[in-house]
Amino acid sequence: MLTEPTLLGRAATLAEVGDVAAFVASDQARTMTSATVNVSCGALVDC
Repeated sequence: MLTEPTLLGRAATLAEVGDVAAFVASDQARTMTSATVNVSCGALVDC
């Protein structure tokens, strides 16, 4: 559980995380290689 606020002001839902996982596993993501997908709602900021 998040104890600090995120940039979006909330945590990702299980459905949102599942949607990302389904996308990454799908043919639509066939051009993605060695990618990290951040679904932290801004708790971890990519620099």
